[in-house]
Amino acid sequence: MRILAVDDQEDIRELLKTAISTESKHSVQLASSGAEALEMVRDAEQPFDCFMLDIQMPGMDGIELCSELRATKGYERTPVLMLTAMSEKKFVDRAFQAGATDYITKPFEFLELFSRLSNAERLIAEAVRIEESETELLSLRKDLARSFEHSLSEPVEISGVERVTGYVSFENYLLQMSRMKMLTTSVFAIKLLNVEKLFDSMSGAGFRRMLGEVATQLTTLYGEDADLVTYRGNGIFVCATSAKNAFSQFGLERKMNCKLKESVTSRFSDLAVQVSAGEPVSLLSFTRAGALRSLQNAVHRAEKRAETYCQILHMSTRALKARGVSEPVMNQSEERAAYQAILKETMRKDLRLVAGN
Repeated sequence: MRILAVDDQEDIRELLKTAISTESKHSVQLASSGAEALEMVRDAEQPFDCFMLDIQMPGMDGIELCSELRATKGYERTPVLMLTAMSEKKFVDRAFQAGATDYITKPFEFLELFSRLSNAERLIAEAVRIEESETELLSLRKDLARSFEHSLSEPVEISGVERVTGYVSFENYLLQMSRMKMLTTSVFAIKLLNVEKLFDSMSGAGFRRMLGEVATQLTTLYGEDADLVTYRGNGIFVCATSAKNAFSQFGLERKMNCKLKESVTSRFSDLAVQVSAGEPVSLLSFTRAGALRSLQNAVHRAEKRAETYCQILHMSTRALKARGVSEPVMNQSEERAAYQAILKETMRKDLRLVAGN
């Protein structure tokens, strides 16, 4: 990889260059400021593959530099590793919101540094594979819209929406929160209902635009309480939050579905675009496995909630049609009653199974 390391301290720059050049085949170029780095990027005959940025620098800091790099053509997805002594949560949040891929705090161990560089190499290889696949699709089908195709299950990069990042960066953010022992951080997920039907009814480009609009509505409604948001695939959005206020999944669902009906369904699909929200999961573990387990639990809760929500909608639609009402609009008490009815029906089925055995 061609790496550009940016740090205002000469001893740190030389240490990085010596260590990386000695222990790997990577080539390292150095810059002492954000302005110098941007000039090197602009004048480079061959693009850089990876950036390593310090945050606290005079003039343009590393986070501002990261934003500038993300806005530079050809560097929208290039791995950016923040290598800095700034360990406060506000700096971590700003870095990932600006587009950082990973975050390493000084003093660092070189074993950890090389591990993160290996992750960056894998991201580069995956980006090359995707680019080659898209090029092949484009040449075979000669259809620009089809060049955006992807499987329903894979994460999608949503650009241009504040506080929304890629899935790999989101995982790295949670891992950093875990390392910093940020026990106030929690994670929850929302799921697009009937996402399979939505996916089948739209072009790849249309589905991406719809996801971007859902992400916009989520970050707007949840406001600054949403530290970071990502799209995981299969209709699942995941949100990390350190908000002190109690989370209302039912309140978020109602607000989201009201907004989506107004702004998304009419523009993108003949089908209703609706979401359900799972309960939040606290990030109580200080280990990588524990942080990822919290993420998986949040996704699982959203999946289960989506199943229940669809059953509630089905029951309420039947009941309302019997009363001559076409729109299944429920208040909280009606939803609770429907939910209790589902639970009772489930218990009756379980009791019949037990009796049969």
